[in-house]
Amino acid sequence: MTTEQAPPVFAALDLGSNSFHLLIARCVGGRVEVVDRHKEMVRLASGLQDDGTIAPKAVERALESLSRFAERIRSTPNAQVHIVGTNTLRAAVNSDDFLTQAEAILGTPINIISGIEEARLIYRGVVHDLAPTEDLRLVVDIGGGSTELIVGDVKPLRLESLYMGCVSYSKEFFPDGQISSKLYKKARMAAQNETESVAVDFSAGRWQEAVGTSGTIRAILGILEAMGLSPNNTITRDGLEKLAEKLCDFDHIDKVQLPGLSEDRRPVLPGGLAVLHGVFNELKIDEMQVSSYAIREGMILDLAGLLENHDIRNETVARMMQQYRVDSDQASRVTQLACRLLSQVRPDFGDDYLKARRLMCWATDLHEVGLSVSHASHNKHSAYLLQNSDMPGFSRQDQKLLSFIVLNHRRKLRPMSKTYGFNPDWRLVQIIRLACLFARRRTDDAIPTELAIAFTDKGLTVKLAEAWLDQHPLTAESLQAEQKFQRDQDLKLDIVCA
Repeated sequence: MTTEQAPPVFAALDLGSNSFHLLIARCVGGRVEVVDRHKEMVRLASGLQDDGTIAPKAVERALESLSRFAERIRSTPNAQVHIVGTNTLRAAVNSDDFLTQAEAILGTPINIISGIEEARLIYRGVVHDLAPTEDLRLVVDIGGGSTELIVGDVKPLRLESLYMGCVSYSKEFFPDGQISSKLYKKARMAAQNETESVAVDFSAGRWQEAVGTSGTIRAILGILEAMGLSPNNTITRDGLEKLAEKLCDFDHIDKVQLPGLSEDRRPVLPGGLAVLHGVFNELKIDEMQVSSYAIREGMILDLAGLLENHDIRNETVARMMQQYRVDSDQASRVTQLACRLLSQVRPDFGDDYLKARRLMCWATDLHEVGLSVSHASHNKHSAYLLQNSDMPGFSRQDQKLLSFIVLNHRRKLRPMSKTYGFNPDWRLVQIIRLACLFARRRTDDAIPTELAIAFTDKGLTVKLAEAWLDQHPLTAESLQAEQKFQRDQDLKLDIVCA
């Protein structure tokens, strides 16, 4: 008799602008089964200074918090841990220093994600919390420094991230905790103005059901329920207006007495309420239900998908190839040759081989997206698109690595400045350059069957048949030019003919 193996445990840690949240869970039958949760109010966004740096006290507070989180995730394998940083860590100019210290504490790399990727993960989580429907849903998530809006059905169809959040608006519009009707109106109107730019795609009429999620919206629902202003356990526009009037009866946040309001939510309630009120008004929302799922559940579902060999990043690459009309035959030709060469030097990459192979495949599939812009300097156009496009599933570090490899697949070699999570691997660049060089004629019969590479202490050695090279004088000339390109970057390329 055999015992059934328990489903794997995953850990999702969200380093938000207001709070840090950890979810440890299993995926059972497509549902997220919670094993443990931990949350700490850190308010990184409140420590964001005028010069764009996070204040030392806020950094210290955050690192102390992460020391406690580290204890919770220590027993979970790194491959089953996903840590993301959102708005404040996207914006802070000293985030690299903080992230380096944070990774040392947690023992796992931190992925800085775009607002659009944040929105995708939020929607993935929320959809799994609600009953299936053919109707379109609007999902709203108000964080500490940004607000995500998504319209979709089973999958997201439209995603946006707006620069407004409960911490940033409380800090900007309610200085030192002061409250008044005038200050509140100013904050609400600012939220409406920010939302106006996307109202055409997100207003009522574009969806049949509105859903809110995350701390701010759940806290507001709790207050409305305690005040008897939440029919059917939902948030209504009338309820928000009455709550706003009640809030403005107090002249300072320390004096606010509202049923259902927790102490840790009190300092950021004015900004969060103003943002939600503005979104309701601008998008003409009458009623909103609230989901208990959010970004962390989406992260858990993504991790579970990776374990089952379903990687959203492969779908993103395929979509971009179609969008930019990439020659799929040539992309496949270069990819196959690059992987063939990479497999010959597998021992040089050690445990990172599979990661390097995955990165190489994405880079070779996408190295010609810039041709849709211009043939001249198309590697530069490709690199720009890969670093600046919204690429679901990819972190900012992933995108910079792809951009670096693709930028350097031809012509002059160009280094990129080192940043957190970006460690340029020139070996991958050398391999993709060779693959592109030998596949330049865009036909399979132009690629030598006898082609071998090896890394040595002195650099990269390429071995091929002398007879083949004699029959392909243009390729021989290109190899000589390639030696000079690589030498200019202090890389060595030796050509050995047999």
